[in-house]
Amino acid sequence: MNILITGATGFIGKFLVDYALEEKLNVFASVRKSSNKSSLADKNVQFIELDLTSEQSLITALNDFASTHGTIDYVIHNAGITKTTDNSAYDLVNFSYTVNLIKALEGTGQTIKKFTLISSLAASSPGEGDQMIKIDQIGDPVSAYGWSKKKAEDYIEQNCSLPYVILRPPPVFGPGDKDMFPVFDLVNKNLELYVGGNLQLLSFIYVKDLARGIVKATISEIKNKKYFLSDNGQYDNQQFNALIKKYLNKKTLKIKLPLFVVYVVAFFSEIYTRISGNLSQLNIEKIKELKCSNWMCDSRDFYKDLALEPKYTLYEGIQETIDWYRKEHWIK
Repeated sequence: MNILITGATGFIGKFLVDYALEEKLNVFASVRKSSNKSSLADKNVQFIELDLTSEQSLITALNDFASTHGTIDYVIHNAGITKTTDNSAYDLVNFSYTVNLIKALEGTGQTIKKFTLISSLAASSPGEGDQMIKIDQIGDPVSAYGWSKKKAEDYIEQNCSLPYVILRPPPVFGPGDKDMFPVFDLVNKNLELYVGGNLQLLSFIYVKDLARGIVKATISEIKNKKYFLSDNGQYDNQQFNALIKKYLNKKTLKIKLPLFVVYVVAFFSEIYTRISGNLSQLNIEKIKELKCSNWMCDSRDFYKDLALEPKYTLYEGIQETIDWYRKEHWIK
């Protein structure tokens, strides 16, 4: 069976490749001419250049692929952006490019067994009180990133003729991750930083459990369904930091920043980003998500339908992540 994985050279993509190979699939990684392929250099992977900006270019490339390698059986669409200086780019990359890929796959006439979209918890509305967010809740995202993911989901549910699965992971962490690294780095420097004064209810998933779940869902008989995919735990932001502290054996100073201070920092961070070209982890759009008190999602249906259980506890995932950061000298 042939599987096409977009975003295969990124943080999550590398683990998707590992689990797809474990399932004895022929893995084809979608890349751009500018893609850094070094992370997949030692893996049994073939590369295919796809231009997601052009539906016609995609059709040509996919037909060429079929003539050489046969039908694409499965597609995991993992490519996308999580931060940008231009909010319109979220729609362009996360929504329009997804539509281009789907239309191109449909246009080739190949019999695709499953199209899996990696969406995000951000495509949901925040939870109310201490109740977990349900997958069938009406989505009203708070950020431009969340809306771009929801638009892609809506297109698939309303217009896609391919069998599909939509998966919404919460914050993902693990070896090689840069987005969650500042949390680990701050605790290592004896600091805990909190936005506002209230606890934030959260879900998490370790990258290996996420990648395994994505691949299992893709090759399963389940189709035309949407799920959250977390580790099925219920946490708050202080618990996550406490587990990092435990493994690092650190004592920390807790700093609670009022929202207006965080907005000021984000404002100047965005100015710096525009000048330097280096994307910051903190921006106004991110604060819209950070200030919500409940991002705890219900993944029980996923594990029930797939007959799976997470392999890693939150603490075990944190341990492996810190070990990797130390090995690569990200933290001392």
